[in-house]
Amino acid sequence: MNIRKAQIKDLKEIDEIYCEGQIDEEKNKPSGESKKEIIKDLANSEKERLSGFRKAIHSSKERFLVCEVAGKLIGFADAVLSSKKRSAEVALIYLRKEHRKKGFGTKLLQELMSWLKEKGENKVVVTMDVTNLASINLNKKVGFKETAIIMQKKLNNR
Repeated sequence: MNIRKAQIKDLKEIDEIYCEGQIDEEKNKPSGESKKEIIKDLANSEKERLSGFRKAIHSSKERFLVCEVAGKLIGFADAVLSSKKRSAEVALIYLRKEHRKKGFGTKLLQELMSWLKEKGENKVVVTMDVTNLASINLNKKVGFKETAIIMQKKLNNR
């Protein structure tokens, strides 16, 4: 296993992993969209998503890491330094389906936490969907505690 800073050449694989993860997350939600709808939404947001990944890779206020096994990119993670209004944040952790629950997410998260600590951060937050049990368990495993509840209500039929 090799964890390194993400590069622009990794964008295609990062996006593939992200899309796979989004499809899995959405289908586990009670009001989940169909796979076809999710794929359509992902296709419509590709340009904006890739732009966001590109910015994160180049930002001095973010640490965007990838994880490789046998030379193949299997996952990625991103953390953002705090600003005046917010705490530092673990923004993303995604792994290819076949590499989940094997410790790679823990290693990525530990690398991000070390970087945040080196940068002088005192507190870090992470948010995830309440149905994403794998993410909840991963974050609890490294010491995160539940401190807030965010509720949501759809206002249209979309």
